[in-house]
Amino acid sequence: MKKAWLSALLLLTVAGVGSTALGEGAMRVYLGGERIVDSLPASTTASMQKLVKRMGGFAEYDQRSGKLEIVKPNVNILVLEGIQQSRNKNIIFSNPIKGYSDKDVPRTFNVFVEVDDAPVTRDLRLRLVLVGPDGKEVDRGKEWKYSTLNANSFYFSEPFVSTKLEMYGTYKVQLQMKPEKSNEFVTVGENSFTVGR
Repeated sequence: MKKAWLSALLLLTVAGVGSTALGEGAMRVYLGGERIVDSLPASTTASMQKLVKRMGGFAEYDQRSGKLEIVKPNVNILVLEGIQQSRNKNIIFSNPIKGYSDKDVPRTFNVFVEVDDAPVTRDLRLRLVLVGPDGKEVDRGKEWKYSTLNANSFYFSEPFVSTKLEMYGTYKVQLQMKPEKSNEFVTVGENSFTVGR
């Protein structure tokens, strides 16, 4: 995944924004603490932040130092019939869901989410959203709140109970995140299942 990010950012550099104009500040881009681009014009900051957000990441720009830090959470989402926890705290998954044959039937399923490399923040907001084949939101889980100051890796599960899937096609379960410095939620990962044949 890191190579895909590097490729996208380097493509932006080659596309004509790689040289700084006279008198303009230079921006250095970091991914996971590693410098990946040395000198981009500071005027491209907004477009870089928009690109990173669209790819499911977060970009924080420090104007004084010219440093643009990119954080891309590593997200795994499992859609399952059930999740249980045994007495000795083992988590037991049952039957991954690839799809359902009929629509208009209330379905109950569980979503297990594992997040690594989340943005380090005191107030990280998360929510699961079920998006229908038409791109519209079908259902939304509760909003979770985490502090990632001590550990930026965690997991959680959430059930979707009696969710009515009214259309044939591919449904997406998306994880959306919002750190305390961000104004809006960003989709950082997804999994899908189909309804119909």
